[in-house]
Amino acid sequence: MTEPAHILVVEDDPDIRRIFQAVLSRDGFRVSIVNSGEEALSFLQLITPDLILLDLALPGIGGDEVTKRIKSDHSKPFIPVIIVSAHADLDTSVSNLDAGADDVLVKPVDFNLLLARVRALLRLQRAQRSLQQEQRKTELLLHLSRDLGSSIDLDVLLTGFLNHLADAVGAVRASIILTGFVEDKILLYSSSRHPAVAELQDIVRHGVAGLALRERGPILIADTRLDQRWLVTSPVHNDVRSVVAMPIIRDNRVWGVITLVHHTPGYFTAEHLELLASVAAQSAVALESARLYRLSEQQKELLARRAEELRQINEINRLLSELMQIDQLGRLLVQMLHHQFGYPLVALVLRQAEQLVVQSAAGTQQFETGKMVIGAERGISGWVCRNREPLRIDDVTQDARFIPFLPDEARMRSALSVPVLLPREGVVGTIELRSPQLAAFSPNDEAIVSAIANQLAIAIYNARLFANEQRRIAQLSEINRLSLALTAQFTAPDNLQRTVEAVSQIFQVDQAAMVLFGIQPSETVVVMSGPASLHDNDLINFVSNHSLLATYVAKLEQPQQYTDLDAHDIGAPLRAFFAARGIRSIVIVPLVVTGQAQGILVLDITRRGALEKTELEMASTVASLIVQILENARLYRVVNDERSTLDAVLRSATDPILLIDTDARLLLANPAAHERLQIDPVVHRDQPVDQFPALRAVLPFLNRDSPTTVEIEPKPNVNFSVSIAPVRGVDNKEIGRVVVFRDISAIKQLERQERERVRSVFRRYVSPQVAERLLSAGSDFGAPTERTVAVLFADMRGFTTLTEQIGARVLVERILNRYFTAMTEALYAYDGTIDKFLGDGLIGVFGSPIAHPDDPQRVIRAAVTMQRAFARLAKQWQEELNLRIGMGIGISYGTAVVGNVGSAQRQDYTLIGDVVNTASRLCGIAQAGQIIVSSQLASVLGEQSPYPLRLLGVTRLKGKQEEHMIYEVVLDQMVRTSLAR
Repeated sequence: MTEPAHILVVEDDPDIRRIFQAVLSRDGFRVSIVNSGEEALSFLQLITPDLILLDLALPGIGGDEVTKRIKSDHSKPFIPVIIVSAHADLDTSVSNLDAGADDVLVKPVDFNLLLARVRALLRLQRAQRSLQQEQRKTELLLHLSRDLGSSIDLDVLLTGFLNHLADAVGAVRASIILTGFVEDKILLYSSSRHPAVAELQDIVRHGVAGLALRERGPILIADTRLDQRWLVTSPVHNDVRSVVAMPIIRDNRVWGVITLVHHTPGYFTAEHLELLASVAAQSAVALESARLYRLSEQQKELLARRAEELRQINEINRLLSELMQIDQLGRLLVQMLHHQFGYPLVALVLRQAEQLVVQSAAGTQQFETGKMVIGAERGISGWVCRNREPLRIDDVTQDARFIPFLPDEARMRSALSVPVLLPREGVVGTIELRSPQLAAFSPNDEAIVSAIANQLAIAIYNARLFANEQRRIAQLSEINRLSLALTAQFTAPDNLQRTVEAVSQIFQVDQAAMVLFGIQPSETVVVMSGPASLHDNDLINFVSNHSLLATYVAKLEQPQQYTDLDAHDIGAPLRAFFAARGIRSIVIVPLVVTGQAQGILVLDITRRGALEKTELEMASTVASLIVQILENARLYRVVNDERSTLDAVLRSATDPILLIDTDARLLLANPAAHERLQIDPVVHRDQPVDQFPALRAVLPFLNRDSPTTVEIEPKPNVNFSVSIAPVRGVDNKEIGRVVVFRDISAIKQLERQERERVRSVFRRYVSPQVAERLLSAGSDFGAPTERTVAVLFADMRGFTTLTEQIGARVLVERILNRYFTAMTEALYAYDGTIDKFLGDGLIGVFGSPIAHPDDPQRVIRAAVTMQRAFARLAKQWQEELNLRIGMGIGISYGTAVVGNVGSAQRQDYTLIGDVVNTASRLCGIAQAGQIIVSSQLASVLGEQSPYPLRLLGVTRLKGKQEEHMIYEVVLDQMVRTSLAR
C-alpha cells in the first residue's frame, strides 16, 4: 500500500489550521501542523515532508523568508511550497514566486482548488524525486563502471568494486562467487574481512548464491528467518535478515553470482534488483576483460601485445564511460579503433526503426552522417542483428551476405561485424571492421572488439539514461517556466497559442494542439502549433460540430497514445488533416475540469516516438497546470466582473454604503457616504468608526450575528434607516459588516403627518389616552377581527317632537352638540369607543380597539355616568328652553366583527353582529332614565357589577324569535327621579 503524502501546514491562525488539517486529512493526506516559521525550520531539521502549505504573514520569520531558506538547502530533496496569502495583488504573487514558492493561493482559499494544486505539485515532486533517484543510479553505475574499468587485475578490480558497491547501496556485505572464470575452481571475493571461504562449496550447492546460479535468475529474500532458502553455515549468517543475489550472465554463459546482505528485514527492494542487474551486466564485461588478461598472462609470447590491447580497450572504456552523448561515443570509438588498433576501415552502425544507419566512420573521407542507410535485414550488419552474434568473413567476395553500403567498402576483402547488445532492447547496432587484405581479422580481434562493443553498449545505455534525465530536467524547467509565465498573466486564454508552442518545446514534438469544448459549438476553441495546412479549417469545423467527439473526450481519465492512426476509423476530415500535416501517431491528454474532461491536449509523436510512463505523467501534470491556469483566468475575469459591478453599484447608489471590518475600522465607503456622511473612502480608510458622529449610534449593533435594522436621527429632522449585515468569506469566516444608510427623513415627515391625521381620526372614536396607546402600539387599526365586546345604545326620548318645536340651529348648537359632548366625555372617561352618532343617539363600544379585563364593569359605570350627565343637561334644557327630554340606554354583551367596513372610496370603523342588534332593541324598550342590560352581560358581571341589577323578566325583542331575560341597572333615587321628570 502506498504511504499517504506527508504535508506540513505552517499557519499561526488556529481556525485556519484546523480547516486545512480537516480538508487535507479527508482527502487522504498525512498532515503535520506548526505555528511559526521558526517551528517549521526546526521541523525540517528532523523530518522531510512531501509538500509545505505556508502562510505568508507569520509571526517572526515570514513565509517568504522560510521559503528562501528551504529552497537554499540543497541537502534536502525537492519539497514543493505553496504560499497562502491574504493579498490578491499580482506583485505579492510574483514576489512569493521569486522567493522560491512553487505556487501561490489567495485567502479565502477555494478548497477544491487547494486540493487540485496539492495533487499537481505532489505529482511534480514525485517526478522530481524519481529523476533524482535515476540520477543517483546513473552516477552509481558510472562510478562502478569506472571501478570495473580501472584495473584488469581480478583481485584489485573486484575488491575495490565490491567495497564501493556495498557502500553505495548500504549493504552490510557484498560478495562475488565466480564459478566459470577458472575451470574446476570456485573463486570468492567479498567486501567483508571474514569471507566464508570454508563453507564456499556448501553455499554453491545449497545456499542462495547457488540457487541463483542454477535458476539463472535473481533471488530476493525479504526476511531470512521466514525463508528456508537461506543457508546458515556460520554465526555471522544468523545476523543476516535481508538478501539479494544476481547471477552474472553474458552471452548465455554464467560467470558467477553477486550477493548483497543486510541486517534489516525487507531492506532490499525491486529497485535494488534493477540496479544489481545493471551492475551484473557491467561485471560480466569486467570479468571478460579480466579473463583476457589471464589469457595474456598464460601466453607469454603475446604478453606485450595483449597488454597494450587491453590498455587500449580500457582507455576506450574509460573514455566511453565519461561521454554522455551517443554521437560523441560513436566518433570516439571509430577513431580509437582506427588509430590505436590500426584497423583500416571502422564504422558504427545503429538501428533506427526498420533501418540501419551509419552513425560514424573512420578510415574514409567519403562519410556524411545519416546519409548511408540499409534495411535492417540486409547485409552483414542485418545478419548480425538477427543472430545476435559476431560474424568474421575472411573473403567478402565469396560470401553472399556481403552487400556494400559503407564508404570505400567495394575495395575491401575481409570483414568483422560485432553486435552491440543492450540487456533489455537487444541489438541496437553493430561495430563494422573492414580491411583490403584477406583474412585480416583473427579471433583475438573478435574478442577485443566484442569487449569494446560490450562497453559501448553500457556507455550507450548510460548515455540514454543521461539524455532522458537531461530531457526530463529540461522538461521540468520548461514546465516551471510555463507555470510562472501563466501564473503571472491571468489572461491565459489570450496566450493559448503561446501555451501550445511551449508544450511542443517541453515534449520535443513537431506539432501540438489544444481543444477546449464550449457549451455551444460556436464556443469550442482549437489552437494549433506547427506549419499550417489547407485542412486546418476543416478540422476546426469538424471538432466544433462533432457532438460525439466532446462526449468521447468527457470520458477520458488518462492520457491515450495512438501509434498508428491508419489502423483507426477516424473519419475523412481527421484523416485528411493528419495526412496534410504528416501526423501518424499522437498522444491525447485530457484537460480535466471539476472531475470531467472538457478539452484535450494533443501531441504529435510521429517523429519522436511514444512517450514513456514518466513523460505521460508529466503530460498529465502539464494538462493539470493549464487547466488550473485557465480556471484562474476564468475566476480572475469573474472577480473583475464582480468588482466592476460592485464599483458601478456603489457609484450609482444614492444611499451611503460602508464596509466595516471586525475591529470596527472602515474598509470601504461609496461616494454617497462622502456626500451625505462626510466620510471620505481614501482619507478615512482603516480609521475607527467611533470617530464619525453618524456612526456612533450604530456601534452597539455591529457585533450582532444576524442582520439588524435600526433607525437613527443624527440631526433634527434628518432620519436614516440603517441596515447592518455580517459579511462572510467562502470559508464562512466573518470578515466584517456592511452598513447601508437609507435616508427616510421624508418618510418620517410623512409618518408624522399621517400620525397626526390618524391621531385626529382616533380621537373621533376613542379617548386621547386610548388614541395614544393605539399609536404607540402600532396596531393595524381597521383590519376586521372578531372580538367580545359590550355595546351601548343611547337614545333621547321625544326627539322627533322636539325637532318640530324649535329651530334647527338651536337644536344643533344648544341641544345636540352639548348632548354629544357630554356623552362622549362620559364614554372616554372609561376608555369606551364612539362607534357612531345616530342623530339623537349614539353607539358606544367597550372591548375594541382596546380591550380591558373589566370592560363589563366599565360599560355599566359609563352608562350611569352618561345618565347623570344627561340629568344635568335635561335640567338646563328645562330651565332655558322649557323642554322635557329623557334618554334611555340599552347594553348587550357578546361577539362581533370589528373593523373597517365600506367601499374603496369610503369606509367606516364599526362593528357588526347580533350583539349590536340586541343593544339597539334593549335601548328601544328602555324608558327615560332607564338602563337595560342583556342577560349575557348580567351573567358575566355576576357579583362584580358596580351597581345593582334588577331582573325585569322575560320579553320578546323585535326581530327575535326567542324571548330574552332583561335586567335594569338600579340607580339612586335622585338620579332616577331627575331623569324621569
